[in-house]
Amino acid sequence: MEYAVVIISIGHRNIDHIFHYGIPNRLRGLVKKGMRVIVPFGKGNRLIEGYVTDITDSIDIDAELIKEVSDICEDHPVISAKRIALAEWMKEKYYTTFSSCFRCIVPKRVNEKSFACIQLNSAYENISEAVDKVLKKDTKQKRVLEVLLNGDEIPVSHIKTLLDVDDGPINALIKKNVLVKKYVQEYRGNFNSALVDKTLPPKLTKEQEIAVAKICDTIDGNNKKPVLIHGVTGSGKTEVYIRAIEKVLSQGKEAIVLVPEISLTQQTVERFVSRFGSRVAVTHSRLSDGERYDQWTRALRKEISVMIGPRSAVFTPFEEPGIIIIDEEHEATYKSDQQSPKYDAREIAEKLSELYGCTVVLGSATPSVASYYKTQTGEYDLIEMNNRVNNTLPVIHITDMRREIAIKNFSVFGTELREAMAQNLQRNEQTILFLNRRGYSTFVSCRKCGYVMSCDNCNVNYTYHKGINRLSCHYCGKSISVPEVCPQCGSKYIKYFGAGTEKIEQEVLRLFPKARVLRMDMDTTKRKNSHQTILEDFRRGKADILIGTQMIAKGLDFPNVTLVGVVAADLSLNIGDYRSAENTYQLVSQVAGRAGRADKEGTVYIQTYSPDHYSIQYAARNNYKGFYNEEITFRQNMNYPPFTNIFLVMMTGENEYHIRRTLGCLADIMKRYNKNNMFTRLGPTPAVISKINNIYRWQIIVKCENEDKIRNYVLFCLDKLSKQISLDNINVGLYLNPSYIF
Repeated sequence: MEYAVVIISIGHRNIDHIFHYGIPNRLRGLVKKGMRVIVPFGKGNRLIEGYVTDITDSIDIDAELIKEVSDICEDHPVISAKRIALAEWMKEKYYTTFSSCFRCIVPKRVNEKSFACIQLNSAYENISEAVDKVLKKDTKQKRVLEVLLNGDEIPVSHIKTLLDVDDGPINALIKKNVLVKKYVQEYRGNFNSALVDKTLPPKLTKEQEIAVAKICDTIDGNNKKPVLIHGVTGSGKTEVYIRAIEKVLSQGKEAIVLVPEISLTQQTVERFVSRFGSRVAVTHSRLSDGERYDQWTRALRKEISVMIGPRSAVFTPFEEPGIIIIDEEHEATYKSDQQSPKYDAREIAEKLSELYGCTVVLGSATPSVASYYKTQTGEYDLIEMNNRVNNTLPVIHITDMRREIAIKNFSVFGTELREAMAQNLQRNEQTILFLNRRGYSTFVSCRKCGYVMSCDNCNVNYTYHKGINRLSCHYCGKSISVPEVCPQCGSKYIKYFGAGTEKIEQEVLRLFPKARVLRMDMDTTKRKNSHQTILEDFRRGKADILIGTQMIAKGLDFPNVTLVGVVAADLSLNIGDYRSAENTYQLVSQVAGRAGRADKEGTVYIQTYSPDHYSIQYAARNNYKGFYNEEITFRQNMNYPPFTNIFLVMMTGENEYHIRRTLGCLADIMKRYNKNNMFTRLGPTPAVISKINNIYRWQIIVKCENEDKIRNYVLFCLDKLSKQISLDNINVGLYLNPSYIF
């Protein structure tokens, strides 16, 4: 008898191992490695989904104890042998379960949709006689048949609408063998390539030619070392990506393009569709489960060759990938820190390169310090593109907001930026205003006693949203009405402090009442396709000023944008993370790069209370290497990544005392087994946000140069802890080099 080796789709570590199931005669030859199957599990034989990782004819278990596979979910494998190997690697790399890895690699199973089509039954021997017989009489059948005489396959619904008929004449023609009906799969979420005009390849600059040649050499060669493109904003990196994709498609292979933000997907897709047509598909989190499943299915069936999307697109089931491109590679969104497995799409891409021999290309105007460091150590190859295609970088000014206060200007806009906005409106040119904080006011306080309105579920301040006139918590979602008096002292002196994008919008409309303004943040992009609508309206000139958070800071290309204002560059400098300077440099440089991308000169104003900070100064001079040299020296002196690894253990739960006591025990265990002081431990301490939605959050941070040793050490200590204290009411989160310190 044959047996299926199955991983059960339950993410609990206690059952994270293989189970053997017999393959009944009715499924013999149908169950294959890589399939999803339904199997009975547990004492109650509850039917549950699982993945077949192997087929064997020998087991070391009593055959009488073996249960049988109940059914198959699809008639084909959904995960290849190499993807199973990827899941095994992810399980060890990200200390998670097989089931969690498979859920990343294979989307949620959704019923496929199909629609009925009819066409002339050319296989019928007497078709000519049957057609002539129908055409002799003036009936509804004749009207239906006349539409189909050219042999086209037409949806039944179209026929019924066009001719205003019901199913009667159609079914009659099918019964006479004149027509044949078949069902065609309907793909949900499919990008309509017919709406995008085809474009011809532009002439490459010298830097682009060098970049394309180097990547093509890597594609053709045996050395699959990742390639990092450090190219200034507007240097034409996207065209380099397209030429590299043309190369792999000509070899019959496939391409994956990762972008960090949903807001970038539409514009990026149009660029690629204009060159590759219907071979391009798109996936992202705003699509429904069915839409994502259909795009994944198209890739599995080789109906497309290019997939574009955020980090999850790296799991597109291409079995002949030639290239994986990671645009804006510095973005933290490529790392999944909030769900299991906590994977890094860049690391997944490199593992796929190892499994399939494909080329990995990373691109950014502001590469992450960790990635650029790899080019200096020889782990990555480096391509530099230092000039814009139109040869013009924006002129950048730093506005010292301390001086604005000294001249009694208490507005959110400095004098220079306000005047530049007025001039831009007169010239009918567009402006982008960037502030990485949504809402109207960042906190509401009593001027008499100093009480600050804060969420009682979380230890964070409420944000005031004027559009709905309510206070909202951006962590748990709780919303309350604005108090008329102070809850603590009863005073009526309630005042709003700080500024978010909503307040910036109101101030712009106050200063420039005739200006057409759009705002793009989490509050205005909740509806499906809202990103696309806002950006398309702005691109078509339906607005003069676009205000937004970091979703407008990167990758977007608007020819008429000549002015960019960074309203408060200090926000990311004060987040209490060792990457704060890097994040600030990247955000400021990226949003500045939206200005002057066509023939008109661009101008940028950076407003800050820390004008002398090196991240601001280097961003203003567009000097990445200067910033990198100063930042890497700081990292080395402080023993931060990339010179060490950081392992964060986060414990969360409803009982704060129990969490603190448990972490204290873990700290004692870590101290006991820290031989030769190889590991540096920080904590236990409260997390930056120590309570969210009534769940307390405490953490320990461990540092060590060797990744394998730090992982084994932490997991060993946690295993010792679990034998001393019950962890049933505590959630343990493990993060290796998290994208930010929580």
